[in-house]
Amino acid sequence: MHLYQRLPIFVFEIEACENLKYITMAIRFNLDRNGQHLSLADWQRLPYEARETLASCVPGDEDFAARLEEIARTHLGQEVARSVDPAPTAWQDANALPPGLLRQCELADLLPPDVGNWGTLTPFRRYVLAKLSRRDTLNHCFVPAMLEFGLAQTQAEL
Repeated sequence: MHLYQRLPIFVFEIEACENLKYITMAIRFNLDRNGQHLSLADWQRLPYEARETLASCVPGDEDFAARLEEIARTHLGQEVARSVDPAPTAWQDANALPPGLLRQCELADLLPPDVGNWGTLTPFRRYVLAKLSRRDTLNHCFVPAMLEFGLAQTQAEL
């Protein structure tokens, strides 16, 4: 069975995360939720089994922070850094589209989703889109995520 069939990995991130070389969105969510930071370099220094253990944690897993601390002490010989910047919370508002999402839609030539459709997304999916929308340049995963979540619509489709 493929890793993406066993772990919480979106279709748009399979290519990048199938071998766990990169940090999955579920892990990013759990890191931000717990105010923790793990660099990509530290992630890649972890043994594959440790990365798989962390990747198996579903978004919002209550045991994630403790597991990460134990794995970091065992395999990295250090405590997990605390996130300097608080996690963006615009995704938590189901009644308003985050400004970054609007900017990404414009960059991708997509219509912004209807606020009602935004509100029907799970909090984790709203987080993912907000996380992919935090920069002023088009994120290469933004359009695939919008497609996967059923939110991609262009002017031509109207």
